[in-house]
Amino acid sequence: MLKTEVSIPELVGGGYGKFWDCTKRYRVCKGSRASKKSKTAALNFIVRLMQMPEANLLVVRKVANTLRDSCWADLQWATYRLKVNHLWDFTKSPLGAVYKPTGQLILFRGMDEPDKMASVTVPKGYLCWVWIEEAYEIEDESDFDKLDDTIRGNLPDGYFHQLTLTFNPWSSSSWIKRRFFDMESEDVLSMTTNYMCNEWLSEGDLKRFEEMKIRNPSRYKVAGLGRNYPIAEYKPI
Repeated sequence: MLKTEVSIPELVGGGYGKFWDCTKRYRVCKGSRASKKSKTAALNFIVRLMQMPEANLLVVRKVANTLRDSCWADLQWATYRLKVNHLWDFTKSPLGAVYKPTGQLILFRGMDEPDKMASVTVPKGYLCWVWIEEAYEIEDESDFDKLDDTIRGNLPDGYFHQLTLTFNPWSSSSWIKRRFFDMESEDVLSMTTNYMCNEWLSEGDLKRFEEMKIRNPSRYKVAGLGRNYPIAEYKPI
């Protein structure tokens, strides 16, 4: 169980209560710039892993070499923020992380490495969770379905399988919108967050968004409020 001198609610802040507590099969979060979605996901996974000693995590992006400067760095940051970094071993080659008290693993894979994706296994416990960062980069829904198939089987009481998708606003033509936002399902939590739930932004950060709101309202809707682009106007932020 996680034992730390820090206050997790104070570290996480507001806007992500449902996200943090969700145990549904699919946890899908679209967020604007500075919405703290990736940082919140990283904190959540570190806490979960330390609370559930049989769980392991697979972290995925479309291109493998983008993981080190995004998810890997965010997860390592989370251990420092939680003051548990001494309990974790993060390696660069191969990219990975181990929770030293139990041997639990965080695995990192790119969709551009199909051979490595096909052989994802853990030596101890269960592969419970998949985190797909910048999920809009996965253009083919069938590739997501393959990931979905990697987590299956019986789990101990209290454990659950889950795929978490985090990403910036997407094109209205994306399969993610159709699958997770256009219909309701008891297996899905879908949500949109924005910079206004990030209480750690500086006055200068907030001023930039307010200026964007005036100077470029169409961009503000996407980069500020996290709304998706119309198909013809899609440009990743």
